[in-house]
Amino acid sequence: MSAGPMTASPIRAASLNEPTSPQLGASPVGMEGLIPLAGVRRPLPLNTLSPLRYPGSKRRMIPAIAELIEANVPAPELLVEPFCGGASVSLGLLEIGAVKRVLLADLDPLIAAFWKVATTDTEWLIAAMRREPITVERWDYWRALKPTGARNRALKCLFLNRTTFSGIIGGNAGPIGGRAQLNYKIDCRFDMNGIEARLRHVRKLADEGRIVGVHEGRWEDSIRVALDVHAARGWRTKSLVFYMDPPYIEKAGGIYRRSFSERHHRALAEYLNGSGERWILSYDKEPLVLDLYGADKMPEVRRFAVPHTYTMTGTRSRPVPGREVLFTNLPQVPAARGRPDDTES
Repeated sequence: MSAGPMTASPIRAASLNEPTSPQLGASPVGMEGLIPLAGVRRPLPLNTLSPLRYPGSKRRMIPAIAELIEANVPAPELLVEPFCGGASVSLGLLEIGAVKRVLLADLDPLIAAFWKVATTDTEWLIAAMRREPITVERWDYWRALKPTGARNRALKCLFLNRTTFSGIIGGNAGPIGGRAQLNYKIDCRFDMNGIEARLRHVRKLADEGRIVGVHEGRWEDSIRVALDVHAARGWRTKSLVFYMDPPYIEKAGGIYRRSFSERHHRALAEYLNGSGERWILSYDKEPLVLDLYGADKMPEVRRFAVPHTYTMTGTRSRPVPGREVLFTNLPQVPAARGRPDDTES
């Protein structure tokens, strides 16, 4: 993701995907058994995007995920994101009407606190954000601070996310522009007006009951919480969908504060393989992932490659090809779009 300036306006719209060359109808399956699926791009007003910049953001995958969900009508009563991070997918799916409500969850206490405060204590967060001097010295302060309360955890999350390279609040990433502040300034991604507009939109979704809650905890706990919420509301059977976006495998330790080991990846696959719940899973395309979710182990699961370009490791002028894949046990799948993904892992 580039560290260039962010301009935000409720009027402008953001593209959901980079241009591709879609081929409508069924497409051939790639060498790895992945069906190309790009989805249909739909513009999103900038104020409806996530207030957070998140490493591994899946915003460009929203068209493909929406197409999977919309092939299974009616729309889910509740979508649950146990690894929500920046929650770009949940917010995008709400905006285009692919889901009715979302439940956000994350193990990282800073991330969970941010979403709790953003949905319930929004005015405080906006005022506190506007009082912050955006300097390298202040970056050092927040980096060293170990806050205990939800408010300061939320503010630390927002500040570091908007002032650190690629939005990385953990790992070894430094401030945007480095110590010398030569090519970029540390505040170049801290458009307070744009962030405020996004925070107010998040609060609006919460007030409308479209963000039904925020949970801090492991994905196993988040699933139990979601099942309880779904049962308490009396929603129809099979109207609950989990969107799983676990930590990357490659370089995960330098990106996330709470990364996965191979044991964690295997445990998630084992659970999903035996689960009766409906789910969509996104991953980076790695040999371990393709093995865990291969047709020999999960014959009922559908596998998709999502063609797009990604700028976290590249630049906006020189994006690199995305390597994300989707897996789902949803019973109905749309006609494939895009080109076969025959690239090597």
